Amino acid sequence: MFGAMVSLRLAGVGCSVTVFERLDGILGGASFNNQNRLHLGFHYPRDMDTAEQCIRGFERFRKTFEPSILGDFPNAYFIASEGSRTTSDEYLAFCQALGLSHALFDVDTFEPSIAGVDLGVLVDEVVYDCGILRNLISSWLSDSKVLVETNANVESISRTEGGFDIHLTNGDVQTFDAVVNSTYADVNRFARELGHAVPDRQYEYTVVPILEWQAEPVGITVMDGPFMTVLPFGRTGQFLLYHVDHTVISRDVGQNLNRAWLDPLASPAAGLDKDRFLSEIFEACQSFVPSLSKARHVGFLQGPRVVLANSDVTDTRPSIVESAEPGYVSVFAGKIDHCVWVADEVVDQLGLS
Repeated sequence: MFGAMVSLRLAGVGCSVTVFERLDGILGGASFNNQNRLHLGFHYPRDMDTAEQCIRGFERFRKTFEPSILGDFPNAYFIASEGSRTTSDEYLAFCQALGLSHALFDVDTFEPSIAGVDLGVLVDEVVYDCGILRNLISSWLSDSKVLVETNANVESISRTEGGFDIHLTNGDVQTFDAVVNSTYADVNRFARELGHAVPDRQYEYTVVPILEWQAEPVGITVMDGPFMTVLPFGRTGQFLLYHVDHTVISRDVGQNLNRAWLDPLASPAAGLDKDRFLSEIFEACQSFVPSLSKARHVGFLQGPRVVLANSDVTDTRPSIVESAEPGYVSVFAGKIDHCVWVADEVVDQLGLS
């Protein structure tokens, strides 16, 4: 998603742009295989910077991708009665400090019934439909001068006298004046090849159940700890179920992603006991939303994601745009709703604005 938006923005200022996509189509990685929440900041009471980045990106993303947006459904955040890192009073103070519009309500009146919570607020967050979003981006790329090479696995990057060479696994080598590294979980690998210092990252493999549950869309998020979220899966009529303790099935801290995680036959999900996994995640989530006992599992979203290492205390999820040398910009992607302003920052750092 970030690479697509950056490429469109660069093409818009007159650049000749090539996108190398490892998969057979765009938006097949973390952009599709995770929660589809468009954040306004409510999810980050322990990190004001991430919340402010979400506010910065929300309206631009919503307007840019309006056909993919699903709103007009009750979307609520709750503070758990036990185990929350943020109290009800602290959460309300956080919302007030950021100017986040919200409406308090009696948690006993919410439908479906919610258990084990002390505070409930209705919010204006929405979700996006990944399929519609992918079609929009694909259409815009087709209408632009951006060349998208799919099934293009970049082996390495090297510096030349006037720019950079991109080496593909098929033996092809292409030369460019500038490179934008928006490879998400592979950002560090290519940066190291150019001699740049790279930090440790926390790589996480997630499995998100897709559910058939109830007729009407609803959003439920229980904060602030090892709790759960259920959200509409775009316009499909289905839902995505997430639990902090169960959705992440493997973690690894280091400078590079374990390449086996990109292979469906060797990834952490390959050996997952899915019946046990579903039993555990349903049991944990039903403690807050009892009617999830009526839900039916119909599929999974799965794949790797990357976050800052050692960030559990704040749960920070920033987007970071950096240029370690002229002509080279790296994008550490936080939340998808940051992608529009991140594309602007890439153009600025390349001196093209």
